[in-house]
Amino acid sequence: MATGWVVLNETDSVFLTAATFAVRQAPQLVFAPIGGAVADRFSRGKIMLVGGIYKAVVLSALALIAANDLEPLWLVFVILAFSGIGQSFEIPAVQGMVTGCVPRAIRMNAVAVQSTGMRAVGAFGALVAGFTISAFGVPVTFLASGAVFCLGGILAFLANRGLRQRVFVQTNSVARDVIDGLKLMSTLPVVKMILITAMLVEIFGFAYGAIMPAVAKEALNVDEKGLGTLTMMAGIGSVIGSLFLMSLGNFQKKGLLLIGIAISFGTFLATFSAPGSYATALVLIMGVGASSAAFDAMQWTLLQLNVPDEMRGRAVGAWVFAIGFGWIGHLGLGAIGEAVGVQLTLAVAGVIVITTGLAVLVFSPSLRRV
Repeated sequence: MATGWVVLNETDSVFLTAATFAVRQAPQLVFAPIGGAVADRFSRGKIMLVGGIYKAVVLSALALIAANDLEPLWLVFVILAFSGIGQSFEIPAVQGMVTGCVPRAIRMNAVAVQSTGMRAVGAFGALVAGFTISAFGVPVTFLASGAVFCLGGILAFLANRGLRQRVFVQTNSVARDVIDGLKLMSTLPVVKMILITAMLVEIFGFAYGAIMPAVAKEALNVDEKGLGTLTMMAGIGSVIGSLFLMSLGNFQKKGLLLIGIAISFGTFLATFSAPGSYATALVLIMGVGASSAAFDAMQWTLLQLNVPDEMRGRAVGAWVFAIGFGWIGHLGLGAIGEAVGVQLTLAVAGVIVITTGLAVLVFSPSLRRV
């Protein structure tokens, strides 16, 4: 949020603001399969510890650039790309830790619990960030975020030591593990459809975050505190979406549930800023947050349930690879938003997400059955 806001204010470009999100996802196309293989071979707690320190270093570098009024601007994009590399290793490790410590039958609950905690912290953090930017500036916000990431890595490392999880070592080569994982993902029909759906919804749905600073400033006429509140409301909605999944327990029709959530996501996305009313947007963006959180959690659950246990890290790595194509949506929405306005752009993106959900419902009997 801080990065998008400061780039928009310094450049007045919706496209460049969206590009800050795109450059974080593009490296996942290369590094996510490696991150998944690493999560299956090494201690996930150690991966989280190194990842937390890594993020602190990246955010400290961003703080220095922000203190210099984003000069040179190209260096901001380079640093953000390094941030994306870190995510390629963090996400498979986190999901492997979460699902590895519970029985298979309640993995959906475990993922929902983890998602609830993550989204709750995110909602509070967004509000705090908005006021921190206003009161102390972007550099201080980056440094504070880096300290939190570092602390989180330490806590994850300590927590993982108590789990005594099995680490799966398949071959003597990480490259071999990467190739084996990608082959398996491409041969399982359910997994392949989940990854295709993830890619399309990421490109046209989750990319909305890339133009949120512009939505706040241009469509809803609010400042950084207003953007922080919008992001917080999306976070509150995401907690609600995660709690909804928790309440379902071991729900049987998980594939149909995923499709229904995708359609709901598209509907809320297409409408949340359309009236141009900030009060209405605060309510509707909760629906966006709830749908997006539930969609992510259902994807993670279905992936974990439809691959062998020894492939859990690589399955999530394949998912991170699939959403790595989201940079296309970030740049596309940024360019279109700059040309025709962010409200119309979001409406079109929402309709495409709805269409994706309906197409999967019609053409994927394997996903409907799981």
